[in-house]
Amino acid sequence: MHFLNEALSRTIYVRRVIATSHADSTRMVRPEDFETDIVKSVSSVRQIENFNQYLPLCVDWKAERLVYGRWDGARSLSDVPFLYQRQRLCTKMLADIPFERLHELGCADGMTPMFIFSIGRCGSTLLSKMLSAVGENALSEPDVLTNIAHLDSAEQRALADGAKELIVRSCVESFRYGCGPAPIIKLRARCNSAADAFLNALPDARYVFMFRERKGWVQSNSRAFGESAQALASLLTQSVEAFQHMRSVGANPELVWYEDLLAHPVDTLKRILPHRAELSNCYPALSQSLRADAQAGSNLSMAALAARSADPGIVDAFEMIWQQMRPEQLLTELGLTRLL
Repeated sequence: MHFLNEALSRTIYVRRVIATSHADSTRMVRPEDFETDIVKSVSSVRQIENFNQYLPLCVDWKAERLVYGRWDGARSLSDVPFLYQRQRLCTKMLADIPFERLHELGCADGMTPMFIFSIGRCGSTLLSKMLSAVGENALSEPDVLTNIAHLDSAEQRALADGAKELIVRSCVESFRYGCGPAPIIKLRARCNSAADAFLNALPDARYVFMFRERKGWVQSNSRAFGESAQALASLLTQSVEAFQHMRSVGANPELVWYEDLLAHPVDTLKRILPHRAELSNCYPALSQSLRADAQAGSNLSMAALAARSADPGIVDAFEMIWQQMRPEQLLTELGLTRLL
């Protein structure tokens, strides 16, 4: 949206949420999920009470604004399995900030976040919980970062090309107050297609990329999301290519396998956190995380998934497709032979 009145285009709006759609869904958060009314307009975030409690929620591409939601209640950011679900369900106040004013809020200068990329349904939420258990400020799936990867139209793609890096920096900056200068941010698998935005936005960031043995991964996706064999083969190929690209530009993502995390949790975390010499003493906390349901309280909890069934033919269908399209040489070069 291009405003004729420049002053109006720079106005910040504070909105009250009247109603919410898709509250308990895995659907990506979008502005239209919220029915709101305007409470006030302000010229500066300093005029918004407790603005440091507002976190990026989603991108309004049409209005060229980043929508922030106020985080209410005592729960910490690390205490929820999926940030986006909790935000969509519980957010009562919004503030939308024009893209051109985001730099006023800070651009993550001096911050060194870690981003966890993954193929999804591979234990990345468990990893996030384990990192929290040993004292790291880890949070899971802020959907504003999914918004830069999953775009609904050519118009959105055009706008995103000039705003992705700014949105990444603004999102990371917003976590400084609650998580300090080095938050660990677990992403949805959809973000693999936007890896460059993260690489370009924050050159000092650290990266983890998580994979899983393919047959268990296929069954888990089928049970949780009903994904087709073709869609899963395409996602796995895209993920391998993203991992390769990150390595080729020197990002050096730490490779983590779900099976290794379960079998050797302390050793796996030592590779991710080489500066934490005392991790050997953290096995009791990690054992507790392993026994717990990392996605409890969501519609992807163990109890919720127990009521669903995977497509009985999904593994065979996937294998037929994967054997034809798997990049064998690349998988070998990248140390991903478990996917062959």
